[in-house]
Amino acid sequence: MNRHIKLWSFADVDRSGKVRWTANELGYQIEEERIRPGDHKTDAYRQMNPYEQIPTAEVTGKLLVESTAICVMLAERHPEAGLIPQDRETRELFWQSMSTSSSTLEMPAVLYYLSRAGFIDEAWQELWSDSLQRRLKTFAESMPAAGYICDEFTLADICAAYSLRIGVQAGLLPMEGRLEAYLRRCMARPAAQASRFFDQLEA
Repeated sequence: MNRHIKLWSFADVDRSGKVRWTANELGYQIEEERIRPGDHKTDAYRQMNPYEQIPTAEVTGKLLVESTAICVMLAERHPEAGLIPQDRETRELFWQSMSTSSSTLEMPAVLYYLSRAGFIDEAWQELWSDSLQRRLKTFAESMPAAGYICDEFTLADICAAYSLRIGVQAGLLPMEGRLEAYLRRCMARPAAQASRFFDQLEA
């Protein structure tokens, strides 16, 4: 099967990173088009993604939006890869982790990081600082001492690594102990390296 995805993104480390990593795990050829900040609000881009968000992906002629949903849709196309577990008990852990990282943590972490970097109002830092740091710390402490969240590597690890990486970059989490060991296992994956997912963290 010809596996090809076109991806519209801002940079290596935005939410497109989750899609790029997932696509690399599944053996997709990735065609990428970089969008300058502001161009995602143009009429041309809005026709593809009416939410004016990054990323947008095109797979087999279909336009897909929302990074986590794109990753899930890719993984579901290739169940043999095991990125979404099949047994009930593991799936319960999988979806709990997916929801925590993608819903509870990702958006406030992104807003905090952008606020700290001066891209958006600094009030977001004060709004999210305490609760976000507590939640990130709790999530980081739940990472496995060995292996991955569901024992075998799954999409839950890609989504968890995204929120945890932002937490480290934003100064909310120290890169040490169990968290460092877990992230370094993720960083060692060839697909993660090909996606440049952790390059800024290493810098």
